[in-house]
Amino acid sequence: MTRLVAKFLVLLYVFPCASFSVSRAQSTPETSGIESRIKRVEQGLLPEVLVKGDPSWSIEERMKHYKVPGLSIAVINNHQIDWARSYGVKDIETREPVILETLFQAGSISKPVAAMVALKKVEQGKIALDENINNKLTSWKLPDNEFTAKKKVTLANLLSHTGGLTVHGFPGYAINEKLPTLPQVLDGSEPANTAPVRVDMEPGTKFRYSGGGTTIAQLAIMDIEKKPFPQIANDTVLKPLKMTNSTYSQPLPADWRKQAASGHRPDGQLVEGKIHVYPEMQAAGLWTTPTDLAKFAIEVELSLAGQSNKVLSKETTAKMVTPFMEEVGLGFFIEKHGNALYFGHGGADEGFRAELLMNKDKGYGAVVMANSDNGQILREVLRSVAREYGWEEFLPAPHEIVSVDSAKFDEYLGRFQVNPDRVLTVTKDAGKLYGQATEAQRVELLPVSETSFIRRDQEIRYTFVKDAAGKVGSINIQFPDGESQAGRISDDKLIPFEMLMTGKAAEAIEAYRRIKKESPNANVVAEGRLNNLGYILMRQNKLADAIAIFKVNVELYPDAWNVYDSLGEAYMTNGDKELAIANYKKSLELNPKNSGGAQMLKKLEGK
Repeated sequence: MTRLVAKFLVLLYVFPCASFSVSRAQSTPETSGIESRIKRVEQGLLPEVLVKGDPSWSIEERMKHYKVPGLSIAVINNHQIDWARSYGVKDIETREPVILETLFQAGSISKPVAAMVALKKVEQGKIALDENINNKLTSWKLPDNEFTAKKKVTLANLLSHTGGLTVHGFPGYAINEKLPTLPQVLDGSEPANTAPVRVDMEPGTKFRYSGGGTTIAQLAIMDIEKKPFPQIANDTVLKPLKMTNSTYSQPLPADWRKQAASGHRPDGQLVEGKIHVYPEMQAAGLWTTPTDLAKFAIEVELSLAGQSNKVLSKETTAKMVTPFMEEVGLGFFIEKHGNALYFGHGGADEGFRAELLMNKDKGYGAVVMANSDNGQILREVLRSVAREYGWEEFLPAPHEIVSVDSAKFDEYLGRFQVNPDRVLTVTKDAGKLYGQATEAQRVELLPVSETSFIRRDQEIRYTFVKDAAGKVGSINIQFPDGESQAGRISDDKLIPFEMLMTGKAAEAIEAYRRIKKESPNANVVAEGRLNNLGYILMRQNKLADAIAIFKVNVELYPDAWNVYDSLGEAYMTNGDKELAIANYKKSLELNPKNSGGAQMLKKLEGK
């Protein structure tokens, strides 16, 4: 359930000069060249949208901007680690500097490393990629149902997110929380904090990311080997690849914890307890460094080229980076930039973000890790590395901004309806054009022609289109994966969100009912979106309107436990104790594992 967001605190950091280069101890012409390259990367961070003439940023500037305490980078070139450096601090309280050996949580980059573990077991004949995973599970079984009647879930499905399985990811557990066993995680039983992992569509028919499925793979490998997963992973992959600063141990042992960074929230504050614990090790439990992950990526590429087989054969490694379905292999995602192919994976644990990217056959790539929930900086660093090292077709061509008479902008001013509950308002300020979408920040629209505009923060193009009368009547909005039309509307026409914000809740609710009837799957009336609207109103102290929105959410989604939980919270905040109790009870009836609701109910009932 969405909770009220705490007030953000702004912290200013002074970053120590904790930067180290590997493999080169003496000053030589070679190291001098490397230092120049490092300097250019450090000063050359780039946004998603490139504009000719725009300056780049420095790492220090962007760390301050995003409130990222610590960062660590390893750059790969010619199938070897060209250099690695670290920046900032491990923990905002201790102020201990990040060094190259500082451990970060890899989040979902745990998956491809663990996929290599599983594939080694395939090569050893201990499990087949295409056999029913239940054949190898002994401590727990994946329940069969109508979706598994024709096809069973296989290891290949689990490694490629094609098993039709639920549970996208895991939030982990606070350092002092009781940890569930893997069967408890997979059944969603206490003390697990996630839903049961189940098949809800036919295996092998569609890609859908599932950390839950990855966790089934972890348990299968443990049941086969009869050993703890950290030991299996170490013996199978980490030790052979000399990944000496890597472990799947959860919780992190005390001697390793001294080496590890602490996680930080978007506002720069520490994660509660500093780190979370992940019994779902294959999905999110790897502690490592960019240098160790670089070793892993290099081994994958060398194995693909038939030049190394420290863990897997060339043929098996190819399965990791060859699409099984859509753009995912058995472990890695595949990115296509023009004709160039890259394999990689991102990671997000509580208070940590990570990114690994490698060209499939050219021997270059990079790994970036941060002890912050603000992961935007990672791709900015990758783009800087890509520019310095000339990564093939990785960077888009920069846009060239043209000069347009600001008087021309007057034709474009006004409101354009993007969808039933979103309006783009176009304004002019000091001779520049701006766009502001509902519930979003105002952004400058930069002209690339007299009628087409871009923005710096996202790859979106806005083209103003004239109607039959010769007046601008709509905007064609182009996204990387599609486009939409936004027609002009009058200033006095309110969308439902605007009705809510101006005290016209009854009208807004009727509008949402109408949208739901006409377009049942519209995102604007999705359960989560209406829930968020209720919390926006609660933050504004508009409790009556918040309750009204939560009530219509219950009306539209009567079988969803979370809508009753939210309505119960709103009633409780409003002092309506009996109604709060009734709704929490209904929520628990639909989801007995709603521990938060159970605690609130006990509090309300005085138990």
